[in-house]
Amino acid sequence: MRIKFLNLQIFKYQTIIFLLSSISIFAQDPKQKEEIQKIIQTEKAFAQASIDKGTKNAFMEFLSKESIIFDKSMPVNGLEHWQNLDFKGVITWQPIITEIAGSSDLGYTVGNYQFHNTSAEEKPSAFGSFITLWKKQADNSWKVAIDMGVPHDEVVSNTINITENYPIFKPYELKNQMVLAERMVFMNDHFYWKNAKSSFNPFEPHLAQNVRIYRRNLKPVIGKENAKVFLKKSYDKNLVYTGLKAISSNAGDLVCVYGVISGGGKSGTYLRIYKQEAKDAWKIVVEMVDF
Repeated sequence: MRIKFLNLQIFKYQTIIFLLSSISIFAQDPKQKEEIQKIIQTEKAFAQASIDKGTKNAFMEFLSKESIIFDKSMPVNGLEHWQNLDFKGVITWQPIITEIAGSSDLGYTVGNYQFHNTSAEEKPSAFGSFITLWKKQADNSWKVAIDMGVPHDEVVSNTINITENYPIFKPYELKNQMVLAERMVFMNDHFYWKNAKSSFNPFEPHLAQNVRIYRRNLKPVIGKENAKVFLKKSYDKNLVYTGLKAISSNAGDLVCVYGVISGGGKSGTYLRIYKQEAKDAWKIVVEMVDF
């Protein structure tokens, strides 16, 4: 009996070591490390181009042909919007968080921005936060797929320390994961807001531990517990969230959903990024709502 017990304990120990080693190996995958650095470098080059070449020219250079931005409570083509925009002033920004999919083809950055009336050297007149969804192109470059921001008071930060995040769940089979994930997350996103109207605890099951919530004129809400308190107090049951599109990584572990908001005399847009934390279980890591 003691021998069986000892063998069982050794087996459990070996299993735990194997799982921890697997997680560690996956988290430090060389391809992901390389591509997430490319995203950071591209984001920084994008921001520098806004200073050196002008904000409009920077967006025209780094947005993809199919890119989406949000204007007057509607998603619109980013390149067409900036092409026709008579933009005055300069936007500067700094990424603080980045995450990449296991398939290294989709990622996002989150950070702070400042608006300057004439040049980047002058004191900013407005502040806010941004979310940028990055998609890898056929030529292996990274381009902006979606860009969204909300204004709020200045977030004081003397240093910008970029946090690199990686998926904590690796799908065993990549085939058809993109289509499946887009459908599943799109449906989950629909029921997320709908259940909030009647469920006793609607937010808990959908939020990641490190979730970040962004709203116009409010500083970011960071962490699951803070987010639950905030959402419970601020959720407006008159609003209807209508998802328009889901964009998934090839692995299906990172999915972005964006859409429009209506009801109660209000209109706006929203963006949510979901990360797969277990098989067929996606959690919100970033949410931005603007109305």
